[in-house]
Amino acid sequence: MGDARDAAIKKIAWDELARDAAADKKACAKVAESWNFRSKQEHLAVGAFSLIAQELADDGCEPVVLSLVTRAANDEVQHAEICARMWSALRGEPFVAARFRGTPTMPTYEGRPPTMRVLLHVVELCCLSETFTGVAFTEMLSRATHPVAHAVVQSLLTDEIDHGRVGWAYLAERAKGKTLGGLSDELPEVTLRAMSSGMKPAETHSADDDPTLDRWGYLGPKTVASIYRTAVREVVLPGFERFGVDTSKTINALETKGWA
Repeated sequence: MGDARDAAIKKIAWDELARDAAADKKACAKVAESWNFRSKQEHLAVGAFSLIAQELADDGCEPVVLSLVTRAANDEVQHAEICARMWSALRGEPFVAARFRGTPTMPTYEGRPPTMRVLLHVVELCCLSETFTGVAFTEMLSRATHPVAHAVVQSLLTDEIDHGRVGWAYLAERAKGKTLGGLSDELPEVTLRAMSSGMKPAETHSADDDPTLDRWGYLGPKTVASIYRTAVREVVLPGFERFGVDTSKTINALETKGWA
């Protein structure tokens, strides 16, 4: 699997992207920074999935869920490299393999039992964050008209969708075992935290999004905020409700923030 992915990465026409980006250097500098930021976030996701894999192994879950979570950690290693390559190509610089450092700060959920802690971690990372990313990448794919950017977004999107599905599969398992008690009360805080990365830039960004950047694999902050609002309303909350989780408190919290 890893060898096949590595071969696919090498087949991407990075030189073509660098050549075309050079003709629109000012615009691509901004897009490049967004990919640089994403490369660091993808690396942090390696640690997040690794922690969850450890918690799931300790708490117990269906083997298929544990397998998908451990595979997701490996996916994120390769995602970090792909994003770093995009950053280099858009800047017109030779790619130098980056050595990323750092692990994410995960909520400790003091006082909660381990079985609740792992549930909240899976919900935040997979059901929420990865689902939001999958919806955003789907929109990005529809706008990325440069063939290389389109290919890169497509390669990432497939995995992001799978990572989101891991969470919903785990939720289904917990629902079947009737061990989702307490999630309704915790969900507002977890949802607001997961959405914050997509909503805060829009709150502080006064200029309109520049649609000419979309072709390079970029979404402006206002577009991202709109995507998050739609996703939480039409995808995420109905997903929880399908498993009998009361989302009324979460809806109230979102409305209070103006994020509904």
